[in-house]
Amino acid sequence: MTGLSLALANLKPGTGKTTSAVWLAHVFAQAGNSVLLVDADPSGSALEWSDLAAMYPRLSLSQAAFPFRIVALPSRELHRRVPEIARADDVVIIDTPQLEDHASIARSAMRYADEILIPCGPTPIEINRTTPVREEITDVGTVRDKPPRSSILLNRCITRAHSTTDAREVLEGLGYDVLGTAVPRLEVYAQSFGVPIRHHGLDIWRHVAQDLVERCRPRCTVRSLPHPARAALLARARPRAGGEGMQGGRFDLAQLSMQASHRVRTPGL
Repeated sequence: MTGLSLALANLKPGTGKTTSAVWLAHVFAQAGNSVLLVDADPSGSALEWSDLAAMYPRLSLSQAAFPFRIVALPSRELHRRVPEIARADDVVIIDTPQLEDHASIARSAMRYADEILIPCGPTPIEINRTTPVREEITDVGTVRDKPPRSSILLNRCITRAHSTTDAREVLEGLGYDVLGTAVPRLEVYAQSFGVPIRHHGLDIWRHVAQDLVERCRPRCTVRSLPHPARAALLARARPRAGGEGMQGGRFDLAQLSMQASHRVRTPGL
């Protein structure tokens, strides 16, 4: 029985949905959970990443292959098909397509998932674009037995910049639940597509996973931290990479709050 079902959703492409889905799937799998990653995007980015990683020349197949199942399911019937496919999985993560182009598929994923996670960079334009996503979540809640939980994942955050704190304040002021962990803007994430996931950089995603698990307690029994011995083994098996953040500035909170509250909703089915 699935303990945690999660859909990554956003209005636009390029917001970190696939990156977040793949890194989170690794974290949950390394913690000992049976994980299913559903690639619901017609572009198939998550599945392509898996295929490319498995061919990585510096590692054996057992070291390079993703440690979880991944299936392609860009379907408006996803909410009906996933329960059967995921019957034996502890965690289901759905990488959805952008709402503006594939609303019916994204809405189907929202009908299935218990938690809808909205990746959002700490910029005015991305914060503005969360409003249509929230409206879709509200609409989907009317055809479910109970409404889904939803939260914001601040990502691509510039180290030591005020923009992350400002964005959190704006989003919380707009009534969003914002995860406590913010994912920094690092090369290890930006350049990770198509290669096996490195040990370096996983700690942040473990904190994100823990934030998600805490949101569904006490019902959720999913593990978010690996056994120490297994973590040590995985660390030896993975190549390392590094990256540094950059500093940035502030933006106008009052103006941003006013703009975000007057967004036009995205088209439905």
